[in-house]
Amino acid sequence: MKKEIDKYGRMVYKFAHSVGRGGDAYIHKTIAGRVIDNKLGLRNYLEAISKKHGLIDPTIKIYETIFFLFFHTPKSLAPALLIESIGKDLSLFSEWDEEYLWTGVDDLQEKFLRKDLERWGFDYDKG
Repeated sequence: MKKEIDKYGRMVYKFAHSVGRGGDAYIHKTIAGRVIDNKLGLRNYLEAISKKHGLIDPTIKIYETIFFLFFHTPKSLAPALLIESIGKDLSLFSEWDEEYLWTGVDDLQEKFLRKDLERWGFDYDKG
């Protein structure tokens, strides 16, 4: 894989089989009133999952009651498998809402993630 910045300043991922831009975000919040007890443990857990599944350019942001996992999905990874992996031991870190959000993001570079998080009401530096 090769990474390049296009004329608009966006990251482009060039693979032997395809070209991709942007990425995904997995977002999960706790149930009302619960906080994430062990943020470092959750970060280590998500980093291990990122490595296991070969996520490209992962960024993890953890706040009091919600976490964001940004990444570019490898072509060979089925999203359902990643979701199952994340959910497997998530209860070790807090009590979680049954619903989560999986959405696309325009770019995984810090300057773009800062804007996304700010738009959603979060400070990049505090996560």
